[in-house]
Amino acid sequence: MRLRARNNAHRRITTGLAAALAFTAVASGLLAGTAQAYEVESGTFAFSGDAGEYISAGQSYSYTDGEGSQDGMTVQGYTSNGVGTGVGVFVDSAGGDIWSLHMEAPWGPSQPLVPGTYTGAKANPAPGEPRIELRGNGRDCLAEGSFTIRSVEFGPHGYVKGLDASFEQHCPGATESVRGEVRLTNPEPPAETVLGLQVAADGVADRTTGKAVVHGTVTCNSPVTVQSYGTVSQTVEGVTVRGSYRTEVACVPGDPTPWTAQATPTGTVPFQRGEATVIGRTTGTDPFYGHTIAADYTGSLQLGKK
Repeated sequence: MRLRARNNAHRRITTGLAAALAFTAVASGLLAGTAQAYEVESGTFAFSGDAGEYISAGQSYSYTDGEGSQDGMTVQGYTSNGVGTGVGVFVDSAGGDIWSLHMEAPWGPSQPLVPGTYTGAKANPAPGEPRIELRGNGRDCLAEGSFTIRSVEFGPHGYVKGLDASFEQHCPGATESVRGEVRLTNPEPPAETVLGLQVAADGVADRTTGKAVVHGTVTCNSPVTVQSYGTVSQTVEGVTVRGSYRTEVACVPGDPTPWTAQATPTGTVPFQRGEATVIGRTTGTDPFYGHTIAADYTGSLQLGKK
C-alpha cells in the first residue's frame, strides 16, 4: 500500500498552507474536525487561468501523483459530527510549486459534501455559504466562485477514499478566472486502532511505602504507545484510602502487553491488605487517523501484603 501519512517532504504543506487553511476555517467556525492528511495513492490536479488572472499568473499547471511520480499530492477531509463536510487537496511538486485547494459544503448542522454543483462559494464564507479557495506559490486572495463534486467518498475520521471535482474561482472585482479539476483515489480505509484494558484481580499493599501495586494488560490491533492510569481506593477502619497510578505502555498486537504501576495514597493512611476498588483507563493516539482512542476498566481486587 502506497498510502501513508505525509512524510517529511510534505510537511511544508502541513506547517504552511494547510495549517493556515485549517486555522482560518476553524477561526471562522466552519470546521468541527480536521483529519490528518495523507499522500494519495493516485491522483491528478490541473488548472489554468485567463490571461492576467492573479492566482495562476495566467499560466497552466498539471500534476500527477502515483507510482514513479515525483510530485507529491496529499488530501485531508473535514468533518462535523462524523459527517464529511469538505476536502483539502495539497500539492508539493518536484519543481517546487506548492498549492492548496479547499472545497467545503455550506456551513450548517453537519451538512455533508455530496455530488452536485455549489455556487456562491467564497474563500471566507458566511454561514450557509460553501467554501472554495485555490492558493499557492505565494499568491492568495479572498476568492469567489463555484465547484462541482462529481463524486466523493469518505471513510472514518475524514479519510478521503475518492474525489472527482472541478472548480472555478476569481479574485474580488476581477473578471479573469482560474479553472481546474482534481481526481484522486485511495485504498480502503485502514481499520481503526482498538484498545483493551484489564486490571488483575490481585495486587500488593507495600508495607514499606504504603503504596498499592497493581498490574494488568493492554491489547491493541496496531502498534501504539498508550498511557495506562487510574485510581485505587480502599476503606480502612472507616477511612477511605485513595491513590492514583500512571504508566506508559508500548502495546504490540498479538498477546496482551503487561504493565505494572504503583498508586500512592493521598493521605497518611497506607493501603492495607484486603479488598480495594480500581477505576482504570488507557488512552493513546490512533497511529493512522490521529484521533484519541481509549479503553476503560472498573472492578475490585485483593491487595496482599508484601
